[in-house]
Amino acid sequence: MRRIKEVEIGDRKVTIRELTVAEVRNWFKDLGKMRENGVDLVNEGIIADASLEDVVRMSDVTMDDLDRLTPSQIEPMIATCREINPHFFQLRHRLSEAARAMSLPVKD
Repeated sequence: MRRIKEVEIGDRKVTIRELTVAEVRNWFKDLGKMRENGVDLVNEGIIADASLEDVVRMSDVTMDDLDRLTPSQIEPMIATCREINPHFFQLRHRLSEAARAMSLPVKD
């Protein structure tokens, strides 16, 4: 059964849900599209080891909702996303490490 948890952000309850394997596959496919269309560095870097797109993908908030919040308001959502989706964040970390390793210069 899919795990779901609610987080209170101000006067709103945000629902965070566990991703299915298919949703994780779609996320991975979307990474390729991101490379082609350009990366929004704010979305990808404002919160360590997660993106704002991750929050949108795992919850009932939109990017417009997030744009009206501060990072300190978003962080509890990210913490719950990490709690509910540990496998996703482990995969995200492994892929990030692999990408870094592949971009390192090779020494002769």
